[in-house]
Amino acid sequence: MGHEARKRLAKLLEAAERRGDFSTRVEMSAHALRIAVDGVGELPLPLRAPVTKKLIAQARQARFGRGEQTLSDTSVRDTWEITPDRITLGGPDWDRTLSGVLDGVRHALGLPPTTALRAEPHALLVYGKGQFFLPHQDSEKDDSMVGTLVVSLPSHHTGGELVVEHAGRSVTHRASREQLTFVAFYADCHHEVKPVTSGYRVTLTMNLLAERVRPTGENTDGPVADLAHCLTEHFTDPAEQRYPYGRPETTPPNRLVYLLDHEYTQRGLDWDRLKGADATRASRLRQAAGQAGCEAVLALAEVKETWDAVPPYDRYDYYGDVEHFDECEDEECEGECLLDPDGEPGAERRRSGDFSDYELNDLIDDDITLGWWTRPDGTGGEEIFLPVPYAEVCATTENKDLTPYQSEYEGYMGNYGNTLDRWYRRAAVVLWPRQRSFAARAEAGSEGALHELQGHLDAGELDQARTLARSLAPFWDHHGSGEAAAPLFAAALRVAVGLRDADTAAMLLAPFGVETLSERHAPDLAEAAARYGRTWAREAVGSWFGTVGACTGADRAAWLASLPGLCTALRTADGDGDAVATPLTEGAWQATERQLTGWLDVGREAERRAGMEQLGAPLAHILQAADTGAADTIVTALRGLPDTVLECLLPALRAAGRQPTTVRHGAPATGPFPALADHCEALLTTAVTRPVRAADDWSLPPAGACRSGCDLCPDLDAFLVSRSRRVMEWPLAEAGRRHIHSRIDLAGLPVSHTTRRQGRPYTLVLTKTNAVFTREQATRVRAETDLAWLRKNWPGFRP
Repeated sequence: MGHEARKRLAKLLEAAERRGDFSTRVEMSAHALRIAVDGVGELPLPLRAPVTKKLIAQARQARFGRGEQTLSDTSVRDTWEITPDRITLGGPDWDRTLSGVLDGVRHALGLPPTTALRAEPHALLVYGKGQFFLPHQDSEKDDSMVGTLVVSLPSHHTGGELVVEHAGRSVTHRASREQLTFVAFYADCHHEVKPVTSGYRVTLTMNLLAERVRPTGENTDGPVADLAHCLTEHFTDPAEQRYPYGRPETTPPNRLVYLLDHEYTQRGLDWDRLKGADATRASRLRQAAGQAGCEAVLALAEVKETWDAVPPYDRYDYYGDVEHFDECEDEECEGECLLDPDGEPGAERRRSGDFSDYELNDLIDDDITLGWWTRPDGTGGEEIFLPVPYAEVCATTENKDLTPYQSEYEGYMGNYGNTLDRWYRRAAVVLWPRQRSFAARAEAGSEGALHELQGHLDAGELDQARTLARSLAPFWDHHGSGEAAAPLFAAALRVAVGLRDADTAAMLLAPFGVETLSERHAPDLAEAAARYGRTWAREAVGSWFGTVGACTGADRAAWLASLPGLCTALRTADGDGDAVATPLTEGAWQATERQLTGWLDVGREAERRAGMEQLGAPLAHILQAADTGAADTIVTALRGLPDTVLECLLPALRAAGRQPTTVRHGAPATGPFPALADHCEALLTTAVTRPVRAADDWSLPPAGACRSGCDLCPDLDAFLVSRSRRVMEWPLAEAGRRHIHSRIDLAGLPVSHTTRRQGRPYTLVLTKTNAVFTREQATRVRAETDLAWLRKNWPGFRP
């Protein structure tokens, strides 16, 4: 039944499509405008070639935007540009003419009557013969920008048509030779300027800005009552499933997400600046929401669809001749150009581009995610993350009838393929019943829902706050980590403290990563620990560290640098901050210890040393944050590790020496670092006093038994530990040779391995290289240098 309600709602809103179009055109007398350009003077209309050439002399090569970049590339945009600060517009009838044009444009584009348009000059463009602008989409340069107005100055030219496209429709506009030609279109429309074939095309481009001039009135036209009935039915009947198998839903949907047709930016998404049919449909939905007891907000949606698709070619054409990929010019090619780069038979390469001519068969999958929405009270908006289930989606215009901003085709790959992925950006009206407002917003990770909980707590409504907070449990799962999640964590932490409910408080805080914690959270963390106890605090910290063995990266390293300050703030805060600081340092050490022991098992020295050095600074930060007992435990563990741990301990001491809290008055402070320095000095002294390797000593440490327990590795180790054997010739089958290769390479041994391809089986030749001696010499020199640095910078402070 819910699906039927959505179908009727989409049908009821379909009539709004007749209200306005995506592009419009009007011509006015050229006498209405007087336009002057610095360095040229007033331009006589219609324009002639001599004046146009003067304009080009004053112009610059036009640029264009791509993402965050501003580029100049004549293969994309080839035209001349004069900036608006050098242009003067006037004339006795210009203001009246422009005002009339803008009022007509507002009506033609279907903008609501509560808004007025204002045109802001952007550039004067000159296109000569052969110049053009490829299909593109204008960026919205102002919060109130909704479109673009192109004023073509009359001139004798051919070509240079302006083609505007939206939702599979396109309109071609040709400029008048005698009159001013005004063309307006929405900013999300793709458009292009075709090459000029003769003469000069000169246009004044202007940004169309929409501003509210009258308060919104109740629009009584349209089927508002029917829409309200559809909303009531949608939020009453159980949510239906896309596929018939599985247990049927027994609860109604939480929301209705009605997809609009046009694209918008966060700055430009506003009830008063919606475009064309979007404005009418959104207005009717908003009124229907009021009648049905619902709230309505505007949102931005990212849509991905995967289709079973057929390309407009086969490997062989009608006559049996081989067809080729794009413009293949290889006369000897037998269709290999259609294969993937590795030439896998039957696998056509993955391509990005325009696939509008592909035949769409069945929709395989789709994903819709809301990433931003306005607040119900209209005061700005907020970032969210909300996947939208099938039972909540409604649209009058299907995605396939719009133009995707990106497409990728995957050719047939044997057991999958012939799929076309398409991505769209659409706006949406999101509605939910007022009594479910809290859950509807909170599921999106909304900070506003937490502020609502805090409001109940501040008002003394503890039971109401607890009830609403517990309703979050089914979907309050992951809200990220780091600085981006810090405001949400701060709000959740304050609510958790105020709820006086240990289980609900733990549920609110569990989804965050430990990298979210900072000094500003210390007072509330200490208060929470004092209220709920040390066991609760330890379990909460454990949840922030996440899965054991989880990968840590740059965010974790940056957070570890802040750990000493955080732990100091916790221990000095009112409450029981130490109950949080202690498990924080323990958890940080456990994660770092896992990384450290992993690097110690790496045989290749250069790779191992680089990884160990990166752990030096984090280790120093952990020791600075730890209390005396935890620091002693860490130092004891470090002393029990292999000698190669020096590759981490020395960088840790260097990092600690740069910290003012570690070194006072030119000498190291007390704490765990002198003990580490003592351990490092003992290891380095042993290294530099070890006898120099004899010239005939070719012994190496064994590679060790492999996990497979094969009978080859003992023979390899016997060769490695031998003082006299430098070369070993070993007849082995291919699998055995490959195994020995991997053992030598993984251990980073100074042993070359080559295969003499004579006889059966081939002979593997192992040769110990001179690196046996040069590596040891380099290690000794490094140890002497490190020992000298250690005795200079950490002198005489031994426990």
